[in-house]
Amino acid sequence: MTGKILVILFIGVLAFVYQAITPPPPRICGSLNGPPITAPRIKLSDGRHLAYKEQGVEKAQAKYKIVFIHGFDCCRHDVAFASTLSLVMPFYLLFFSRNLDVIESLGIYIVSFDRPGYGESDPHPQRTPKTLARDVEELADQLKLGSKFYVTGFSMGGQAVWGCLKYIPHRLAGAALLTPVINYWWAGFPSNLSTKSYYDQLLPDQWALRVFHYLPLLSYWWNTQKYFPSSSVAAHSPDIFLTQDTQLAPRFGASQEQYRGQIRQQGEFESLHRDGIVGFGTWEFDPMDLKNPFDNVHLWQGDEDGLVPVILQRYIAKKLPWIKYHEIKGGGHLFPYADGMIRKMIALFGIVILALIYKAIMPPPPKKCGSHNGPPITAPRVKLSDGRYLAYKENGVPRDQAKHKFVFIHGFDCVRHDVALLTTISPEVMQSLGIYIVSIDRPGYGESDPHPKRTPKTLALDIEELADQLELGSKFYVIGFSMGGQAVWGLLKYIPHRLAGAILLTPVTNYWWGSFPANLTKQAYYEQLVQDQWTLRISHYLPWLTYWWNTQKWFPSSSVATFSEDILFEQDRVLMPIFDEYQSKYRDLVRQQGDYESIHRDLMIGFGTWEFDPMELENPFPNGEGSVHIWQGDEDGHVPVLLQRHIAKKLPWIHYHEMKGGGHMFPWAEGMGDKVMKTFLLGEPFVM
Repeated sequence: MTGKILVILFIGVLAFVYQAITPPPPRICGSLNGPPITAPRIKLSDGRHLAYKEQGVEKAQAKYKIVFIHGFDCCRHDVAFASTLSLVMPFYLLFFSRNLDVIESLGIYIVSFDRPGYGESDPHPQRTPKTLARDVEELADQLKLGSKFYVTGFSMGGQAVWGCLKYIPHRLAGAALLTPVINYWWAGFPSNLSTKSYYDQLLPDQWALRVFHYLPLLSYWWNTQKYFPSSSVAAHSPDIFLTQDTQLAPRFGASQEQYRGQIRQQGEFESLHRDGIVGFGTWEFDPMDLKNPFDNVHLWQGDEDGLVPVILQRYIAKKLPWIKYHEIKGGGHLFPYADGMIRKMIALFGIVILALIYKAIMPPPPKKCGSHNGPPITAPRVKLSDGRYLAYKENGVPRDQAKHKFVFIHGFDCVRHDVALLTTISPEVMQSLGIYIVSIDRPGYGESDPHPKRTPKTLALDIEELADQLELGSKFYVIGFSMGGQAVWGLLKYIPHRLAGAILLTPVTNYWWGSFPANLTKQAYYEQLVQDQWTLRISHYLPWLTYWWNTQKWFPSSSVATFSEDILFEQDRVLMPIFDEYQSKYRDLVRQQGDYESIHRDLMIGFGTWEFDPMELENPFPNGEGSVHIWQGDEDGHVPVLLQRHIAKKLPWIHYHEMKGGGHMFPWAEGMGDKVMKTFLLGEPFVM
């Protein structure tokens, strides 16, 4: 009998214990007797729902899209520091904002959400930092925030940002951690430091943390029993607040009045208690082992924060020097709610602002051929008088047997292999006319060293040196295609005495050459695609922003640099595939030393302020000992034909050939090379 009684008592004790430690099921929103659904929600891939709230400017008009992660015992309405979230943006914009509404003036969109178990988001009984990061990614995808977005987290939400940096760094444009909660058991902390910080906490909080970490099964019981004091944070005890927080806590509490009932409405276990279990449990990674995902991660911490030990935050900042750490003197845990905080931060972190601006606009150094980790040298090169190298390629008949020696200058985003006309000159014409062509990589392209002070004049002198080293004679011919055709103007200006003749194949014009009538350039300029108009403006008026403009992702940049088909007319649509197939064998060579010293510098030089106007040139062959020819298609989407006609009218000594239906890529049309060479060298009429 005694045994039976003991068994019954034991079962009763177990039942009592089980009932005491087992939390009641959550009251899921929208379920029978559960709280109502009032917020917009998305359905996640595992069937759960996530409630969210949108603030700021309209998403479609937003320049910056932020996902905000709320703190402990908060919900989607608690967007801490909304007026200063722009500090994770490119900081230089703040200097141009005079509107007190920073969010509006900078075009900031913020979506905050209820973390699982809070507010109206379904609980996640297996919640971890990883699952929360995936929830953030799904939210961003369903709301179409784009391939990259910003994340900001406050307090326990700041801790959640570590999960985003670990699991979805490729989706982030930037991250801000506002006084993020730390975990005393992260392995990267020295034991003496974490122990000291741990014992600096109030005794009830020490016990709450022990239970969350070592006995998570008892979390519900510990935080609901009445025998011992439980978490002072959950109880909103004023004992944890220092000077600033004592002043700000009433303001924070008042802001929560209208929605406080929503925060824990699904049950305290799946909101507060699970926060403790996840936040102070055993993590599957240590934030201090993270690698730098990008250079836009910021951490703000007050030095009088009674919830998060500043000494541990300083240690994290020391271990992760890629984080920009900002410590606020006299700042508490609720510092985001302080008046004027945005102004203080702008003043305090002006140096960081300037550093970010500098990094955004400064191009990386070129990867010079033959340098450490640079591309290999595969082409013959000449060494110029200033120490740079110029790569070249020889085509046609042998140099010592040639009757006509040409230097060919390639176009934009091309290299020495792109000898326009060469593929359409027949071997018979090449041989019978004795044509030799040496093509070069212009500085910064292919395997020719960059020239940081490149101008039309320096290129003309480079070509003269090349001709001398290759012994092309006292006079030689030049051919330039597109941007290389533009470069021929420099040769006609600076070394006309070395030229036997010149061919300009659809040469690029500069809308700012002084001799163009304003009404003509305006008409031609506004016929370009809007994105190209902006690229041209930047290249001419703000050349120091050229790298940033052509690498930023907010606005479309040059259609030429991105190979857009929008600028192609009928003939070019037929010929571009031929050119692309031809160039596919060596496309990687073109920009291998970097986009800036190749295509970006081309834009700055081609559309910058020239030291001469081509339309003021004198005839270099007044006695008919040579000739200059321009070929231009009337359906060229790159170069406006009406500007080329004006040049031909201003310079009547140029032989101008306009091709009806001709596009920018006309040199690749069948038989074009033979026709151009016979017209240029033999004087035969040019017939399309």
